[in-house]
Amino acid sequence: MTNDARPLASKPAAAGFFAAAAALYAYGVLSAGLIPAEIGTVALPFDFMVGIPAAFYLIVVRPRHLTPLAVLPVIWLGYGLSVLALGSPDAGVLPLLLAALLPVELAIAVREVMQLVRTFRTAKAESADPMEWLFATTRYLVRKELPARMMAAELSAWYYALFSWHQKPQPTAGETFHAYHNAGGYLNMMLGLGLAFPVEIIGVHLLLSQWSVAAACVATLLSAYAAVWLAGDARARMMRPVVVGADAVRLRCGIQMEACMTIADIAHVSLAEPEDLSKADKLNYGTLYQANVWVVTKHPVEVRTLLGTKRVRAIGLSLDDPHAFAAAVHGEHASQANRS
Repeated sequence: MTNDARPLASKPAAAGFFAAAAALYAYGVLSAGLIPAEIGTVALPFDFMVGIPAAFYLIVVRPRHLTPLAVLPVIWLGYGLSVLALGSPDAGVLPLLLAALLPVELAIAVREVMQLVRTFRTAKAESADPMEWLFATTRYLVRKELPARMMAAELSAWYYALFSWHQKPQPTAGETFHAYHNAGGYLNMMLGLGLAFPVEIIGVHLLLSQWSVAAACVATLLSAYAAVWLAGDARARMMRPVVVGADAVRLRCGIQMEACMTIADIAHVSLAEPEDLSKADKLNYGTLYQANVWVVTKHPVEVRTLLGTKRVRAIGLSLDDPHAFAAAVHGEHASQANRS
């Protein structure tokens, strides 16, 4: 109860800190010319680079158990505003203060990077899924599941697009893999987009550059990012198949969705969309929303998506061989019934 209430209780304090810090920053910059030089060149940098960052740590970072790395941008913001207010990076105690704080910042950065590496290695030893490695790492940074999942999904897109081409999924004993990257012509569609993207990117860049070079560069970067993201998701669909084990089923759709459930949780597998459930109880991750298999559960199960966690009773997918998947799940059902 206490741990859950702490972040809620600290919200007013955090809001008050940000308001007070913004006011102090504005006051310090605007009034720097009115403050005697012998005072301003000492007090202003110290307040901006030590006082406010220390308060930020005590009021925002520590109560939420955030990484101390969050304090470093506040220190550098204070340094930049100090230079702006005093008119020179060599004014007053700024050089001495900067030299004194750099070893502290470096020590914080090294400590946190080492902790991130340990977190990543521990997650890698516990799971074969790269998305779980990245989620554990981002969760250490932000401490909140939704932003951590979103960050992990973005990093996973780059991982699968750039670093996964010499790998393949490895089933463990008792598991069967069920592919879905070819279902509904998805892979052919991605290959078509891959061939069209370079021509489109170059054409749009040349067209926009006649109006604005900056706009053309931004559009090109966004297009390149979209191409990498689509390639990463397509590769993730190959590397993250649907898995049926002796006791559980893992449903996946690239980096976009994952749901784990026991065989006992499943009511039935249908090749058609269930009509007896409301729209809110269903998630359709079929190619172009044309799912060829639906997993219907006895009660709502948790599904992790790019936009957060949802609880539904039916999940639709497009599988390369939906009949083999249905037979595998029903076969496990029968095996469990025989064992009981």
